[in-house]
Amino acid sequence: MSSKISKFIFMQLLILLIFTNTSIYAIEDNDKVKQNDFKVIAYYTATSFDEPLERLQLDKLTHVMYGFARPTKDGDLIPVDKTEKLKELVELAHQKNVKVFIAIGGWSYQNVPLATTFAAMSENEEARQKFVDNVVEFVTTYNLDGAEIDWEYPQKDTGDTYEALIVSLSEALHAKGKELSAAVAGAVSIYDRPETSRMISEKAHKALDFIQIMAYDLPLKEHSPLWYSQQSIAYWIKQGVPSEKIILGMPLYARPSWVQYRHLVEANPEYAFQNFVEAGIVSKLDSSYNGLPLLHDKTVMAIHKKAGGIMFFDINEDTEDEYSALSMVDRLLHTRKKVSQNYFESLAWVYINNHPLEFSFEEDLGIPHIDENGRTIIPLRKSIEYIGGSIDYQPKGQVITIKKDENTIVLSINSSTVYINNTPVEMDTKAVLINNRTYIPTRVVFEALGYQVKWQSAGRSVYISK
Repeated sequence: MSSKISKFIFMQLLILLIFTNTSIYAIEDNDKVKQNDFKVIAYYTATSFDEPLERLQLDKLTHVMYGFARPTKDGDLIPVDKTEKLKELVELAHQKNVKVFIAIGGWSYQNVPLATTFAAMSENEEARQKFVDNVVEFVTTYNLDGAEIDWEYPQKDTGDTYEALIVSLSEALHAKGKELSAAVAGAVSIYDRPETSRMISEKAHKALDFIQIMAYDLPLKEHSPLWYSQQSIAYWIKQGVPSEKIILGMPLYARPSWVQYRHLVEANPEYAFQNFVEAGIVSKLDSSYNGLPLLHDKTVMAIHKKAGGIMFFDINEDTEDEYSALSMVDRLLHTRKKVSQNYFESLAWVYINNHPLEFSFEEDLGIPHIDENGRTIIPLRKSIEYIGGSIDYQPKGQVITIKKDENTIVLSINSSTVYINNTPVEMDTKAVLINNRTYIPTRVVFEALGYQVKWQSAGRSVYISK
């Protein structure tokens, strides 16, 4: 890192200390540990996709879940398809310090729901032990780092057998230096799904290294909204699962059309920034999905909730270009690793007409953040020029004039009065000068220019739209 960039980052930390009343912005040792522990996990479902491993961006991942192996009622393990590809994946992943797990289960196998298979196997002690032995043998044979149990879904009457399976398998895998995770249901509220509180008892979740929340497939118009992710994390924390063990699952497919995210983007790159495409355009059915802004908000929310990471299902449905969801998360985490948790929590993210207005430390144009009044302020020049406006700055009096179409806004640094088409308006914040960059109050300025401004608190994002 150059001395110029280092100096800039230091000045940003020092100045934002003044404006956000936060005591420490330097990265401390515990921050580094949390950053390094944040997992970026991807399911790679060989049974559903025949994609070359070259498409897999391993340098942006911490874990790959290779699916799916299947249990039988007698405790046998039906191997995954394409075991040669699994061997190749393990070799490539380990070269990049990426862990590979075998995902076991799923919703069904040969049109038979696997929940009944899991229940029958786990309630029989002999079959359960046979299954544990088979999983350990498979993990060891293929040099895997662990296994994931994807039992969809245990009920109240199978809670005890679920616990017995998880505890036995965890002990056996841990004895070999391997790990165990579990895929679990989402929740529409912290009080939802009382049966799942039996599914993952305290003894069970202590035996697991982490859980992955399947926060998708709601039978609603939006099958994976932001609020569902929020409530799901809160629910499992309420059940006693430590936040750092919670991985938030995010989909890369639409419902009810089942169109993949990459195919939506192929049809129209603009769909990368939306969450819904009507029937008749890409599919005969509606496509409700997670576009890049929503995936970004979910990842920011997971970091703020101090969750253990995020997961994509299925990574084969991502793109490999500038619209890649995994690449977007990687850029976000690149920013996260530069600063402390406190500093990160002061940052804001800006979307104009659903497109990200990206700022970076290296660019040296300022960084959007939340001021001491809890208001989002963003760097002036880049945001106004992005929408085609003009700026005039008079050093004498530090007066700023913004023009866009028929609107003229005049404001002064450190003044709470703004003139909108010659009419004075009092604000509860003000324009400020930070490190020779002018920051403007987002809502007042953009609403005066004819835009709608919405604040998404979970993702710390401001959405500006015409």
